[in-house]
Amino acid sequence: MYPSKSALIGGPSVYRHPMGMIAIGAYRVHEGRQELFLEALRQDLVTMRDEGLISDWPAMILRAGDDVFLQLVEWADEDAPARSTNNQRVMAIWTKKRTLADYLSLAEVPGADRLFPSFEEIPSK
Repeated sequence: MYPSKSALIGGPSVYRHPMGMIAIGAYRVHEGRQELFLEALRQDLVTMRDEGLISDWPAMILRAGDDVFLQLVEWADEDAPARSTNNQRVMAIWTKKRTLADYLSLAEVPGADRLFPSFEEIPSK
């Protein structure tokens, strides 16, 4: 079930719905590192799910241009974002992701300034 317009809070990158909180990560991949980065994103999803940090909500990986990707996840609970930064397995993957891409704000994502932006879905498995 997707949240209603009235359920949106916290700005453009986070909103609440009855099941939890959705987070959006945005990344610009370094040249020639796309496949390694996508592997890291997929491993990130598996690890965060294994560690109980994200829910079973179907996480998404989206392409926003040639070298920009979005990752959408639902945190398992309100404490999960803080717990993730203390998790060695998760931090190892996040450190690897930083060697492969730069983190972006949503304002830096190509096309995000349009009404109802659309992005290509990339298989997350």
